[in-house]
Amino acid sequence: MKTTSFLAALIASTALAACGDGGEQPASQPSDPAPAETPASEPAAEQPVAEQPAATEPAVEEPVAEEPVAEEPVAEEPAAEEPVAEEPEAETPPAGGGAAGDGQFLIAGLTGDPAAGRRVFVRCQTCHVIEEGVNRVGPSLYGIFGRTAGTVEGFRYSTANAESGVVWDAENMFEYLENPRAFIPGTIMAFPGIRSEQERADVIAYIKDNGGVAQ
Repeated sequence: MKTTSFLAALIASTALAACGDGGEQPASQPSDPAPAETPASEPAAEQPVAEQPAATEPAVEEPVAEEPVAEEPVAEEPAAEEPVAEEPEAETPPAGGGAAGDGQFLIAGLTGDPAAGRRVFVRCQTCHVIEEGVNRVGPSLYGIFGRTAGTVEGFRYSTANAESGVVWDAENMFEYLENPRAFIPGTIMAFPGIRSEQERADVIAYIKDNGGVAQ
């Protein structure tokens, strides 16, 4: 009970103290309203970032097929024809043998070489020379081609030779030199003859080229 009375007295004294000066306690001013809570800002809408165009490689232009331009045919001038050198026809050598050029002669179908014939003539020069008017064991052979056998002045022939009537040319000389005694039977010429056809052609070419044909 004492406790209850004490509390009531304490409350009463407290109320009086609060009235103090007898003035009325001003009505409590309303407290400032609590600031409105700012709503959590929504994330700003992200503006789209303009994408920069990627560097593009230049487009490769496909070649445009060009239509071929029709060329007008150019009239070609005919090429000047070079004259064709005509080969001379092979001439048939005359009966006395013909010159084949470079001092050679066509004799009985063979080409006689005077240079080679000079070596063959060594066999003949014991009895014959080609100098005019010079006789040895045999008559001079100067100008023999075109001359009749047995007619060189100052030389004594066998009857067979002097009466043979042979007119010397390359062809019958070719035969004579193969076997003189068979060609003019009864001749006193002791020379046995030259068996080689080429050597006979060569020695005849040598005689013709060194005075055998009278000038």
